[in-house]
Amino acid sequence: MTYDVLVTKRDEKFIARVRAWPEIVAEGDTEQEVLMKAQADLKSLLAEGRIVQLEIDVTPDEHPWRRFAGMFADDPDWDEFQASIQQYREELDRAAAEE
Repeated sequence: MTYDVLVTKRDEKFIARVRAWPEIVAEGDTEQEVLMKAQADLKSLLAEGRIVQLEIDVTPDEHPWRRFAGMFADDPDWDEFQASIQQYREELDRAAAEE
C-alpha cells in the first residue's frame, strides 16, 4: 500500500508525519532517516493489528432545536421584539462607523 507522508523541517531537524495515522511521527537529522523511521513505525503498527471496515447504520436523531421551532408563532410581541433587535443592530453599526 501507499501512504502519504508529510515531511517538514524545523530547527535543523526533519519531521515525518504519516497522513491518516496521527500517532506516527518520526524525527531525525535527514529526510531519508525520518522516512525510514516512519516506515518502520507504520509496519510495526500494522503487524500488530489489522484494518477492518465497519458498516454502521445510523439513524439521525431529531435535531435538538426542533422542539423550539415555531414556539413564538403566536406571540403578540414577536414583531416588536424583532424590530427592537434591528434597531439595536443599526445603532451598533452607526457607532462602529463613527469610530
